[in-house]
Order: sequence, then C-alpha cells, then structure tokens
Amino acid sequence: MTSFHLTITAPQYLIFNDPAVYCKVTTLSGSIGIEAHHEPFLALLKENSSVTYKDESGAEKSILLESGLLSFFNNKCNIAVSLAPGEPKD
Repeated sequence: MTSFHLTITAPQYLIFNDPAVYCKVTTLSGSIGIEAHHEPFLALLKENSSVTYKDESGAEKSILLESGLLSFFNNKCNIAVSLAPGEPKD
C-alpha cells in the first residue's frame, strides 16, 4: 500500500511525523478519508471531532481535538490541532 507523509502538530509539540497510509477527519462539510496522492485540499476541522490515522504497519490511532486545520499538497498532509481537554499528549 502506498503512503503519504503525515504531520500532526499541537501547540508546542509534535504528535505524529511519519509515513501513513490513511487518515480520516471530519471537516465543516463532513467526513473525509485521505490516502496517498489525494488531490490538494485545505479544510477547517469540525470542532470537538477526532483525527484517525494508520501508520505503515497498520496500527491505527485516534486523537480528540477541539479544533484544527488540514492541508494536503504534494503527497504531504499537515494537520494542526488544538487537543480536547484531557487528551493524552503522546
């Protein structure tokens, strides 16, 4: 399965910065799944939703967020989030 580079950041620390095979988010317009070579995309994430992603080994993880912004360009996905209260900071 092909991958893309996924970076998820929160204020002052990095949550994930490695290849991924899938990422699912909920935007203001609805849910979207991101895979390698997705068309360029920019969206605000729905407040109090989550980001779910799979790394290359197939391990899946979700994080709860208060708000966020996603951009996808040149097979790179960047997500900047403000985590939900109580969400662990891995």
